[in-house]
Amino acid sequence: MTLAEALYRRRPPFPWNVVSLLLAPFGALYGALMRLRAAVYRRRAVGRRRPAFRAISVGNLTLGGSGKTPVTAFLAEKLQGQGRRVAVVCRGYRGSLEGRSAVVADGEKLLLDAAQAGDEPVMLARRLPGVPVVIGARRVEAAALAAERFGAEVVVCDDAFSHLALPRDVDLVLVHGRDGLGNGRCTPAGPLREPPRALRRATAILLNVSSGEDPAVADELRRAGVQCPIFRFRYGKPVLRRRSDGEPLDPAQMADPRVVAFAGTARPADFFASLAAAGWNVAAAEAFRDHHAYTETDLARLAQLAAARGICYLAATEKDAVKLPAAPGVEILVARVDLAWDGDDGEALLARASGQWPVASGQ
Repeated sequence: MTLAEALYRRRPPFPWNVVSLLLAPFGALYGALMRLRAAVYRRRAVGRRRPAFRAISVGNLTLGGSGKTPVTAFLAEKLQGQGRRVAVVCRGYRGSLEGRSAVVADGEKLLLDAAQAGDEPVMLARRLPGVPVVIGARRVEAAALAAERFGAEVVVCDDAFSHLALPRDVDLVLVHGRDGLGNGRCTPAGPLREPPRALRRATAILLNVSSGEDPAVADELRRAGVQCPIFRFRYGKPVLRRRSDGEPLDPAQMADPRVVAFAGTARPADFFASLAAAGWNVAAAEAFRDHHAYTETDLARLAQLAAARGICYLAATEKDAVKLPAAPGVEILVARVDLAWDGDDGEALLARASGQWPVASGQ
């Protein structure tokens, strides 16, 4: 167990609980600075002119993955289906253009690759035909670029909860349904980017219950002062498609549904478990660091691992697939995952995002 994994637990095991306790003063100082920063932005926001487009922030309070990018894709696709002119804005993390504003896709063609723009923007661009995707560390500039160049009337901003310079109409915050806020401390003593009270800024909380839900999480959020609606979603079973031609494969129809799975995500174990739940035999699994930049050596080693077991397929996430070099001698299967919502939570969330604000709250 790593320190990051331990701090996501409410009561980290020994010796990580001691490490967290020793780091607690630094976490408290970081949290105080984040509260001061938020107060400064609130004062600056008074009288500030709001942008002409509708801004939707999809973010989280914790470090690591909670499902922001799939939710961003869901909202952009559904809003586009309503006839809205939609654009997506991302940071461009770990791309060579990180820190600059740039157009990843203009809605018709892909203009940048993952090495330039980062993996998540390229994944979104491929998944959302007709939707422009723009990157920029300064979300205000990137969102303005999307509105000016593409006439976007709705801009969905991925990972923007703590980017307070951007005025937003809707602030969606994702929380892991099983782990919640972890040990409740700010980094480096815990997994939080800001103190829990920052959740009071949220328009709605989205609980990712793909790995189950701890009933204590909702109580934890209410104690932090959350009064907004709480919606619940989970990942559906992954559908694996050939990278070469996009053909979907059904493990129930295959004589040998074994795969060697790999993932460079915040929670790779969840991906491996989802493949098994979908009927795939995960004969071997390898976790890489989140946003890992794959090399030909990585793919050759994974291909050798598969060949040694007589396995024909490697299985990867959509996020990883946009960064993979060619892998001769082995077929790569790419997992597409769609979201499933509890009851009418998906429709209620979409109504809020589009400005309809229904009475049903999903509480």
